[in-house]
Amino acid sequence: MNTIKSLAVTAIIFLSYSISYSQTPLNINEGLQTAKSTGKKIFVDVFSGSDKWSNKMDSEIYSKPEIQSVLSRYVFVKLNADSQDKVTYNGKEFTSSELAKTLGSTGYPTFIFMNPDGSVIKFKYNGDEENNLSGFLGADDFRELLEFFLNENYKSVDLSTVFSN
Repeated sequence: MNTIKSLAVTAIIFLSYSISYSQTPLNINEGLQTAKSTGKKIFVDVFSGSDKWSNKMDSEIYSKPEIQSVLSRYVFVKLNADSQDKVTYNGKEFTSSELAKTLGSTGYPTFIFMNPDGSVIKFKYNGDEENNLSGFLGADDFRELLEFFLNENYKSVDLSTVFSN
């Protein structure tokens, strides 16, 4: 009986570790490499450590199991807009801060979706072509956003028609 309990506890610990490990965000360089080798789309969260909405996404949204489940189908990248760390994107060197601006981030958090080759996915929002979406989203809307890009609905549907509230 103790052997069965030990195996069950070990399995739970292993599964918990695997789930949390799979959700560990990467930096942009690691993310681009991983996406190329796995063929997964990239989800980039451009954040500022001093921004309350970025911190709220971290503490309230990314930790939810239903969000982690959908995020695991992406290569999850966090890009610190305050950082001077050097990164490479499209063969050019930037600081993380410069890359955030280059990718169009004007507020935090900003969400950017990329193809496995690192090209930014463009989409329609209220009829306008966009390459990112900024602002805090609740769990239901955030899950819908992630699924919208996974299912490639951006090719034919305006994102503004998707959100439930």
